[in-house]
Amino acid sequence: MEQTLAIKGITSVKVLHDFQDSFLRLTGIDFSIIDFKNQPIISPRYASRFCKALLSSKKDSQFLDTVKKASGHVTTTKKPYVYNYQGLIQSMIPIVVNGEAIGAILTCPIRISDSPKHLPDGVAKDRHSEAQLQKLYRDLPTLAKEQIKGLSELLSTLINYIFKNEFDFLVTLDSDKQYSRNQEAVIKAARYIKNNYHDKDLSLKKVAAEVALSHYYFSHIFKDELKITFIEYLTKIRMEAAAKLLKNRNLSVNQIAYAVGYQDPNYFSKVFKRVIKIPPLDYRSNLLKKGVEKQIITI
Repeated sequence: MEQTLAIKGITSVKVLHDFQDSFLRLTGIDFSIIDFKNQPIISPRYASRFCKALLSSKKDSQFLDTVKKASGHVTTTKKPYVYNYQGLIQSMIPIVVNGEAIGAILTCPIRISDSPKHLPDGVAKDRHSEAQLQKLYRDLPTLAKEQIKGLSELLSTLINYIFKNEFDFLVTLDSDKQYSRNQEAVIKAARYIKNNYHDKDLSLKKVAAEVALSHYYFSHIFKDELKITFIEYLTKIRMEAAAKLLKNRNLSVNQIAYAVGYQDPNYFSKVFKRVIKIPPLDYRSNLLKKGVEKQIITI
C-alpha cells in the first residue's frame, strides 16, 4: 500500500507528464505507468491509448495476464524486460527507488518490420473493442528489434532518473516541514532545476521568476543555503544525468549533450571533463570495461 501511494504521489508531477509527451513525439512510443496490481495509475490523458483499450476490454484477459507475468519478472530482476505479446513487442521497465521496484513503465505494443498489417487474431474478442483496436494498431510505431532494445535502455535510464529525484524530494518534504521562507524557495528552485535541466534556456533569472524572487536576491540565498552557486548546481545536475546516459552505447555524445541542455557538444565535452575529470568517451569506455552497461532481457 505504501509503495502504491508513493508512486501515485510522484506521478502527479508535471515533469513526468512532459517527459511522456516528449518521448512519444521523439520516438513514437507511448507508455503507461502501472502499480503492483498492474492497473494504469495515471489519468486517461496520460495513459497509453492502446494499452488502455486493451485493459478496458472485458473479454480480453490475456493482455492483463501477460502484464502480470512481466511485472513479476521485473520486480524480481529489477531490469528492463522486452517480451512478445501476440506478435507485438513490449517493454516493461522497473521503477527502482532505494533498491526496490515500486512500479513499472509499460510501453505501448510496438510493431516490428515484419508485423502483419492487421491486428493478430485473439487480441480482442468483442466487435466494438476490436474495431477500436484495429485503428490504434495501424498507428503503432514500427521499429527494428535493436531499436526497441536501445529505446528501452534509454527509457529506463531517463524514467528512473526522474523518479529518483522526485522521490527523494518528496521524502525530504515529508520528514521535515520546518523550513524558512528562504529554504522553501531554494528547495522549490532545486526541484525545478532537476525537472528542467534539459531546457537549453534555463537560467538563474528564469528559476528566480519561478520562486517569485529577484534574481539578485535569489542568487544570494541559493548559494547561502546550498553552499554552491546556481550555475555550479545546474552543471552538477546536468553532468550527473549525462554520466548516466553515457551507459547507453546507442547514444552519441552529441545526442547526450542536447539531452542535458547543451547546444554545443564541444563545450559540453569540456565541461564534462572539467567536472568529472575525464572526457565523455573515456568515461563510457571505462564503464564498458567494468561491465556496467545496462542489460536487456529478451525472450
